[in-house]
Order: sequence, then C-alpha cells, then structure tokens
Amino acid sequence: MKVGLTGIGTMGKPMAQHILEAGFPLFIFARHPEKAQSLKEKGVQLVDSPAELGRLCDCVLLSLPFDPEVKEVVLGERGVARTAPPGFIILDTTTGTPKAAMELAQQLAPRKIHYLDAPISGGAKGAVEGKLTFMVGGDKEAFEKVKPLMKILGANIFHLGPVGTGRAIKSLNQMVAALNTLTICEAVVMGKKLGISPETFYEVLSKCAANSYHLQTKLPQFIIPGKFIGGHRIEMMVKDLEIALQVARDLKTPTIMTSLATQLYRAAASAGYSEKDISAMANFFGSFVGVNFSSSSSS
Repeated sequence: MKVGLTGIGTMGKPMAQHILEAGFPLFIFARHPEKAQSLKEKGVQLVDSPAELGRLCDCVLLSLPFDPEVKEVVLGERGVARTAPPGFIILDTTTGTPKAAMELAQQLAPRKIHYLDAPISGGAKGAVEGKLTFMVGGDKEAFEKVKPLMKILGANIFHLGPVGTGRAIKSLNQMVAALNTLTICEAVVMGKKLGISPETFYEVLSKCAANSYHLQTKLPQFIIPGKFIGGHRIEMMVKDLEIALQVARDLKTPTIMTSLATQLYRAAASAGYSEKDISAMANFFGSFVGVNFSSSSSS
C-alpha cells in the first residue's frame, strides 16, 4: 500500500516516522517543505500538491487542524480528489464537526472515493509511542483495508458506524478531558495553598478515586516539572470544545459544564496561555491567588 500524508505537525510527523519504519512507501505534501527535510532524508518522497498524493498513492492520511484545510486539500483546485481513482481511501484524523465530515463524504461518493473520519486521541506522546486511539466512522470495507496502517500508529482502533460517528465520539472525549483537566488544575492550586506539593498531590491522588488518564499524564509531564510546552494547546482545546458545543446545539442538548469550561479556556487563551498545554490552566487559576508552577525557563 502506497501511503500519502499531509500535515506534519506535532501528530503528523511521528506518525510519518512510524509509517516509514513499517516499510510503507510514503509520499508527503508539506506546505513548508523544509519541515519535512528530515523525513526526506529517511526516504520520504515529497510532492508539490495534494493532487500528486491522489495520483501516486492508494490512501492518504490527513493530520490537519481545521475543516477548511481538509476541504481545500481534498476538493481544492489541486486537491486529492482531482486525481484519486475509484476505491481511493482518505483517512482523516482531523478533529472537526461530524456535519463537515458527512458533507465531504457525500461530495466524494459520486467519484467512489471513500472518506473515513478517524480522529485520534493520545496526544503527542501517543503519536511518538505508536499508541494512539482511532475513532473511525465510514465504510467498513474501506476501514478494514486501512486497518493495518492504523495498527502501526495506534493501540486501540474502533469502527463506530457511518461517517461522522468518529468525530461525534471524539467531541464527547474532549468534553470529558477538558473538564477533568480543569478539575485537576483547580485542585492542585488549592493543594499548593494548603502546603501540599504537586508531587505529593500526584502520589496520593493517583492511588485514589480521583485517578485518571489526565492526572497520570498532566502532573508528571507538565505541572510537576513546570514546563508547559508541547501537548494539547489551550487554543486547540477551545476549538475542540466549540465543535462539541455546535454538536450539542444541533441536538438541542444542554451542556452547562462544557459551556463553562469553554469560557475558562478562552479566558486563559486571551491571558497569554493559548500556545501552552491545557495543564497550564493550573497557572491561569493560580495567577488569581499567587500560585505558579512554572520552572524558571518556562511559563
């Protein structure tokens, strides 16, 4: 299987590395080719447009930040769909709206191009370790064809139903993750005011009912060392929660906690934390009471 990829950021670059190591021929379109130079030196073939990915590959993996970028890469003047043959598979890991995924799939259907919405969870660490979770919606036969590719990149792979279901459950995941992180950050600030160090906070709560994936990752990776570079940026969590709120509006479902969480993350982004990991909410909350977790070299 010849694999195409576009989007070589925090998630895309380590995924590209795993695909290469597994022996798949890999073609990459990068808007800034210099960012792909290290991959080129390892055997990646760089192309000058997404259309070249459609012509040269059997499937393409998208790792893009927003729906408009996805639409442009797929349906634009030099998009994948311009050259992709019938049976071609688009595996889209972008976190976007279910509605946009369904609309794109409908536009591709007359060309017999399969579109799978396949958002991922696990963060940069999961991408580097090849332990991502894939939440996939779309044609089951197309899913099975690219499942070997996903197995290289992830430890958990779920086919959830038709197009849109992958993005739908990713929105639910982001709601829970966002709120869990806020609670951890609020509590660790209170703990520090009580004279409880982040290390002790982590040691004890990780053995109690409060334990969670985010407690296990955000404390040792970010809060305890006081470095908030990398991870899932606050500005991206704002985007994720806005998607979840849009889904909720379409369903006329109340989202009281998620609405409040969105406002808090927006406030932190406006206060200068937009490019920090979401665990930097500990510093945002702490700023109101004289508590800070940053090391001298990081804010």
